[in-house]
This record gives sequence, structure tokens and C-alpha cells, in this order.
Amino acid sequence: MATIKDVARQAGVAISTVSAVLNRSAPVSQDVIDRVQAAIAKTGYTPHAAARSLRSGRSRLIGLVVPNIANPHFAMVAREVENVCLRAGYTSMVYSSGQDPRRESQVLTMMRVQRVAGLILIPTRSDAGHGAALIDQINVPTVLLDMQVEGLPFDVVKSDNAAAGRLAAEHLIGLGHKHIGMIVGIPGLATSDDRQLGFTQALAQNGLACDRSWIGRGEFDMEQARTAAKKVLYAAPRPTALVAVSNMTTLGVLLAARDLGLAVPRDLSVVGIDDFEMAALMDPQPTVVSTPVREMARASIERLLDIVDKKNAAPQANRIFEPALIVRSSTSRPPA
Repeated sequence: MATIKDVARQAGVAISTVSAVLNRSAPVSQDVIDRVQAAIAKTGYTPHAAARSLRSGRSRLIGLVVPNIANPHFAMVAREVENVCLRAGYTSMVYSSGQDPRRESQVLTMMRVQRVAGLILIPTRSDAGHGAALIDQINVPTVLLDMQVEGLPFDVVKSDNAAAGRLAAEHLIGLGHKHIGMIVGIPGLATSDDRQLGFTQALAQNGLACDRSWIGRGEFDMEQARTAAKKVLYAAPRPTALVAVSNMTTLGVLLAARDLGLAVPRDLSVVGIDDFEMAALMDPQPTVVSTPVREMARASIERLLDIVDKKNAAPQANRIFEPALIVRSSTSRPPA
């Protein structure tokens, strides 16, 4: 079985340097990190996390809580967090909250039992009451991903969700659409509310109104979005375009259009927020406002590890990433 001495010999560095790479206990150049990681891969060395934790008195486990691990968007987050953790000598553990505050509470209890060193949390709610509940449950360094919670003092890494909703609406307005609806997420959840706010602001700035019957509640769920979109598309007059608040919502809207025999984009233009890795295989290929998921996930875990390793534990300003419009084939000018 390979030892840390074998890794040091293979990488051409001191044992203390290998230890520094594994434990993030001292500054090490990226070149040295790459050599040590290559040596670990070549020798098959496996650090014993439990033994290291006992010696140092510190856990090497990072917790990640997402709404739904089956959603490709959050699977991408988990993959990026895992990659950064492995390079830094940590392991990660992922739980799904199911957008249920009670399940979220159970998960946080499990995280305490597992003695995680730090936590990345995509919260189930964003209001002050939820913040007060969470503050009593979280006792480790924490970074909130993609949503701020009122009353929580943790660092936040998020996208500009209002800008995402605005970009989606402005694209459709630029094509000439005047009857534009939206399938929103969960009311009171900052991600959904901010995207709807940006959407509404763009309409108002262009002298357009959104009929209340053109707003449907999709709950970030494909089937619920499908049902909500069909109800919206039965409205008279029917909207000529819909904005979907998330990737799974976009799928629900596209399915609803197909159920009703509507051709996209001939009869209905659709813009989704959040991209798909397999967009090239979809028909039509969805026009989306893409949020930089990998970059946000990487920024959140790197920030968390800095706090855990006490490199820079002082609270920082929220880090906000800008979304970008990607025009594909699900949008066109409104039907005559």
C-alpha cells in the first residue's frame, strides 16, 4: 500500500509539502499541487480521513445541501464541489432538501451528527423567520449558494436573478412580443421572486403589462410547471411567449405546448432560465438565460474552505455572478 513517502518521492517534494497540499495547512503553488495530485493518482495513495481527523482534531468532511440532486443543475453543483474538495484533501457529502424546510432541518441534524467541517447550503426559504430557525441549527462555517436568507450572517454566492428575468423578457420584447407570460417558482423564495421582479420591470419599462392569467406557479417542478403552463395557455387572449423560471420549469412548458398541439416557436416562444448540458439534443433547442453554475459552485466551495482553514474567516460582501442570454431555436417573432 502506497504511503505519503511514496507520494513525496514521486512528486519530488518533501513529505511536509505533501501534507500541506492535503491539509491546506500552508501556502503551496499550483504547480506543486498539480505534481502532488498526479503523484497521488499514480501511486494510488489514499489518505485515511478518519485518522487525520483524530490527529488534527478537525473533520475533513464538507456538507452540501441542494433542493434536488436529480436535477442536472444541482448535480453539476455537487460535481464541482466534490472536485474542489478532493483536490484539497476533503470529502463531500450531498443531501437533498426536497424544498421542504422540515426535511432541511433533518438534513442539518444529520450534518451535525457527521461533524462536518463546513456547509454549503441552498436554502428552502429566504424569509427572516426561516433565517431565525436556521441560525440555531448551523454551528459550522457556512456559505449560502444562490440565495440570501434574511438574518443569516453567512457569505453568499449567487447569480443576479433579477437580471436573469430582465434578460429573458427583453429578448422576447425585442422580437416583437407584447403578450408575455411567466411560469414562476415558489412565492416567497428569493430566487423565484427576483427573477419575476426583473421580468416585470422589463415589461413595465417597455410599456407592457402582464395579465394575471398569464402567470402560472410551477414550483420548480416539471410536472407542476406543465400543468400551470397549460392553464396559462388556455387564457384568452393567449400569450405568444412564456418565460420559465428554471430548467425543470422550461421542460414543463415545452411539454405543455406539445400537449396542446402548439409548435415552438411558431405558435409560442419559450425562454428558460438556467441552461441544459444536453441542449444540442433538444428539439427545439431552448433559448435560455444561462447562470454560471460551475463558477458559482467553485467560488462557494473555495470560499468555504478558506473559512474552514482560517485563511480568511472575516465575512465578505456577497459575490454576484452575471447571467447571459443564449439565443437558440425556441424563440422567434410572434405569430401573425
